Amino acid sequence: MENHGLTGLMNIPDQFRKVGQKKLFLTAWVLSAMLVLMAANAGSKAGTLASAGDLTRDARVAKQDKKPILVFFSSESCAYCEIVRDLYLEPMQADKAYDNKVIIREVSVESISDMIDFQGKRVDQETFADQEGAFVTPVIRIYSPTGELLTPELIGYSSPDFYLGFLEDSIEDARNKLRKLAANNY
Repeated sequence: MENHGLTGLMNIPDQFRKVGQKKLFLTAWVLSAMLVLMAANAGSKAGTLASAGDLTRDARVAKQDKKPILVFFSSESCAYCEIVRDLYLEPMQADKAYDNKVIIREVSVESISDMIDFQGKRVDQETFADQEGAFVTPVIRIYSPTGELLTPELIGYSSPDFYLGFLEDSIEDARNKLRKLAANNY
């Protein structure tokens, strides 16, 4: 007696194999394309936050425009730094509403890139971070044009539900203190 059911079952793997190979190829191609796009997007986002280059120049603008200078101390190996940069600081820097509120600069605690500090001295970013006591990351400090710390620093990354509020409150507190200082002709 011939078993037609067994013969039919033996042909199924070949049919699945052909369809499976096509699906596997298509899936691999789609995943590869997604990875390339993600890598390109990550590459374009990295470094879009303005790096601290000359804080004395920023201080002149800040004094003229009566706005504080926010310095974001970061590290390449810090996952929370990426979150703070990507979700909060880069959107703020891109938002025209913040142009009149604050100057935003980034300092990498590991970078040997030169910058000019508030006193006009040329230092590397790592040295500036050390001088400012930014030993952990992420840290946000908000300064007056004279380099005076205006508000308590924001250390680490707390709850995503409240971080933006903490950050905006710090910026507004710094602006208020700066207005008081300006009234006293700092």
